[in-house]
Amino acid sequence: MEQWIGKKPTSDQKLLVTLHKKLLQQAQSYIIAADDKVLKVIEANLPKTTQQKVTGILALTRNSIIFVTGHEHWDDSYMNISHIDVREIMKKKEDKEINDQRIVVKSNNSRVMHFDIKKNEDTQEFIEILKFKFENPRQEVLTTVTHDFDYFLHADKLKELQRKNVKTTFILMKRDNLGFSKNGRRLLQERHKGAELIVEGYFKEKKKVNEFIVVDKSIFVYEYDDNERKAKLIIMWPFLFFTNAVVDYFAFKTEITTEEGKLVLNDSGKKFAAILTTAGIPLAFKKRKLYQKTPGFRSGKWWKRTIASLVYAFVLLMILINVFGDEPSKVAADEEINTLSTSESKKDQNDTTAEEKAEADRLAKEKEEKAEADRLAKEKEEKAEAERLAKEKEEKAEAERLAKEKEEKAEADRLVKEKEEKAEAERLAEEQRQEEEAARLAEEKQNANVFYKNCTAVRAAGAAPIHTGDPGYSRKLDRDGDGVACES
Repeated sequence: MEQWIGKKPTSDQKLLVTLHKKLLQQAQSYIIAADDKVLKVIEANLPKTTQQKVTGILALTRNSIIFVTGHEHWDDSYMNISHIDVREIMKKKEDKEINDQRIVVKSNNSRVMHFDIKKNEDTQEFIEILKFKFENPRQEVLTTVTHDFDYFLHADKLKELQRKNVKTTFILMKRDNLGFSKNGRRLLQERHKGAELIVEGYFKEKKKVNEFIVVDKSIFVYEYDDNERKAKLIIMWPFLFFTNAVVDYFAFKTEITTEEGKLVLNDSGKKFAAILTTAGIPLAFKKRKLYQKTPGFRSGKWWKRTIASLVYAFVLLMILINVFGDEPSKVAADEEINTLSTSESKKDQNDTTAEEKAEADRLAKEKEEKAEADRLAKEKEEKAEAERLAKEKEEKAEAERLAKEKEEKAEADRLVKEKEEKAEAERLAEEQRQEEEAARLAEEKQNANVFYKNCTAVRAAGAAPIHTGDPGYSRKLDRDGDGVACES
């Protein structure tokens, strides 16, 4: 399943594979094209339906967005998407408000899909990729799924990706930062693919910090800047440079003294010396007396010796208290046992073989009992894990049921409100129609009540000329029948 979640998945991504393994296999076999590649996948729900809530996988590939459930699937290319919207939604779970998100995708064919998702790092990377591919459907994106975490995104690599017009997600840059030691090692492993040893250290005389020593065909000292993600070569020596160098092993470091100064390795000093010895380079190893090999006494500094002495004295005191601090009754019993043991020593010598056999049987029995206890403990853990998953499944189903009821109630309220608004609109429209009809009838009535005896009366009223349809118009006044009466 690495093609779905990458080399360094989160716990949420691992759980997704566990819950939806069949859907992922189905999508890989029948939905995703052979030349396509998955960029990110998350779990998503269809928020509104009259049936049971639908849960599936929502995936982004190089070319399209895909949603797969146990009964159907939907996919659309980025080129065919006309609008994307991400909304914050509040949900209640166990009397707690949870801030989730809803992705709305509208296609050019006017189809709109809604997906409810949990808010976490994986979904935020998903949203970042979706928005970028919507605006740049043909541009490549490097994600936490497609990136090989064995290789470090150092400064030169990022410049190369920028030159190739490849985008890197924010979450990828965050997860790829594994800390100073791992970042430096990964960078130098890429630069020195055949290196036998890469270890932190420094060349003492140069007084540098943040350095790495690389043993390849030569020996290199690099200064590494984790903020800039760059490594700068400081020194390069051939193996022969260390001829007759003095190797001094400390508790937590190794010093190799040369004519130019001391090379200090934070660890792996014995491996460094072994590589040089195998290559035929003679080395001198500093010998110390027994007490000088003890941590705290190696440097010869008085204050370190004082601290070490106090620590060792305290440890010894605690050991003595534990050994000789038993109760008097127990001490007396031990003395009695010792006396009896002394008097019966000869008999014990004759029974040595039998005791050894009994001891071997006892150890074997203890081993079997331990194995059985481990097996029972493992079974108990597996049972507890199964019960936990079952409980989570029940809680999830209950939460989905409550959410569905809430959605159905909201939908019913919306339909009632729409019905009321529609009835109100129809009532207002009917009132307006009746008012307009009354006005029209009143106007017709007024027109019908106007009468002129002749054109002289028309002119006296200042209404001349009168056209067809005007108040007081009649054919009697329109002598020429052209539709205009009393025009002259």
